[in-house]
Amino acid sequence: MRIILLDEDKETYEVLQEVAKLSGSKIIQITTLEKAKELIDKGEDIDGIVAEKRVNNMPTWEILSYLKRTGKANEIPFIVLAKDITPEEKEFFEYMGVVAILEKPFNPLEVFMDIVEHLKKVKGEGYVKERLKGEEDLLKLKEKLQEEKEELPAKKEEKSGGILEVLKKFIDFFKRLLGN
Repeated sequence: MRIILLDEDKETYEVLQEVAKLSGSKIIQITTLEKAKELIDKGEDIDGIVAEKRVNNMPTWEILSYLKRTGKANEIPFIVLAKDITPEEKEFFEYMGVVAILEKPFNPLEVFMDIVEHLKKVKGEGYVKERLKGEEDLLKLKEKLQEEKEELPAKKEEKSGGILEVLKKFIDFFKRLLGN
């Protein structure tokens, strides 16, 4: 899968890229709305957009609005990542049709699973299997995570530590799950 990350934060990119490797996916970090529009217009396969509320002081919902105008809003899932989000902002993003709103620090596996679930509904399971090299690994990890929720290393109420600390916990957790 190819996923656009509209976020200036390098740690967010590193966390998502680490999980992307599990499925043969690629994270493309972009820090301007113009570059995001260019990539969307090129017609390259974009499987999802993950965005902070603002990038370079520009609201990223403009990209969601652009997707709607170009008829691509349903086929490209849009996920919002935010450190702080007000109830009004959450309501606005839900009205705009985002697939998910996740608070930082976030569970990077949840980002991928939200994209996968949306693409399965919209484009079918065959499309998802074609785009993911390690879908079974992601699904196994998701099942294990659901079975062992009390061990989940990044709960929303655990706000201490940075994203890299959360990533280290996830890597350790994945290694234990996979028996490495």
